[in-house]
Amino acid sequence: MLKPWFSFSENGYYSGNEPYFFDISSKPWKELLENNSQIILQELETLVNNNNKNIVPYFNQTLASAPTAWTVFPLIFWGETYTDNCKQVKKTVNIINQINGLISCGFSILKPHTSIKPHCGDSNVMYRCHLTLKNNGTIDEIGMRVGNEKVTWENGKLFAFCDAHNHEVWNNTDDERWIMIIDILREEFINDKDKICALVKATLWWQIKFQKNYFFKHLPNWSRKWLMYSTSIFMKN
Repeated sequence: MLKPWFSFSENGYYSGNEPYFFDISSKPWKELLENNSQIILQELETLVNNNNKNIVPYFNQTLASAPTAWTVFPLIFWGETYTDNCKQVKKTVNIINQINGLISCGFSILKPHTSIKPHCGDSNVMYRCHLTLKNNGTIDEIGMRVGNEKVTWENGKLFAFCDAHNHEVWNNTDDERWIMIIDILREEFINDKDKICALVKATLWWQIKFQKNYFFKHLPNWSRKWLMYSTSIFMKN
């Protein structure tokens, strides 16, 4: 039986045997998102063209090569809804509300000549999906490595990977990369949605608080687990 893994409590080391990229060809939400990619793109274009104030730097500003080079417009974050943002992209929200097990969703903008350093993501409990909205370049110019496999983004297409595996991103082009990131719980974890969301939000709270504190990164795993589980009590929706 697959056990949930959390980067925070395991200090970012993952050795699971899940595939780097998932086969999602039979998932109904793949067709749903790809068929509506132009509608979603149009709503993101409106946000960008209006310089929307809620497009903000990704919370962990140590990951990108420049602190503000990776920006996001969150809609749902581990079960928590950003109501004001959702009101501004109602068509997109109507689409994603049809997906069972969706726990996070938002737009992601990567500036030109920006990289995201190698790292393990938050957990292995979900399909981390990228819906490509704007991408221009070959895999050598702009792409992503998960484990020892590489991929680039294809406009209007969706792929999914295991966020727990070590991965990195590069954009060596002169254009921004726009995607929508969607996290959908894997089937074996659906019934633990509330607990899992609370645990991950607890870990993210600690990461934000101590992301520049190098001493904290050397805490033993047992103490990280204790912090995660004790703090999660206060993180339930």
